[in-house]
Amino acid sequence: MHRLAGIPAVLIHGRYDVSGPLDTAWQLHQSWADSQLVVLDDAGHGGGSFTNELVGALDSFCVLR
Repeated sequence: MHRLAGIPAVLIHGRYDVSGPLDTAWQLHQSWADSQLVVLDDAGHGGGSFTNELVGALDSFCVLR
């Protein structure tokens, strides 16, 4: 994880994702200092507001340039 220091990330996780448990995303977020974890209450492994959050996360990286 030290190699990711200084690299920003947005981790988007749907609360209803049965293939990837939330605790995995949480542990990754805790280890990655420059990450932000977004948990969506209306999505699984996609669907719900997932697309909007993904586009918003990508847009936020455009500002970093």
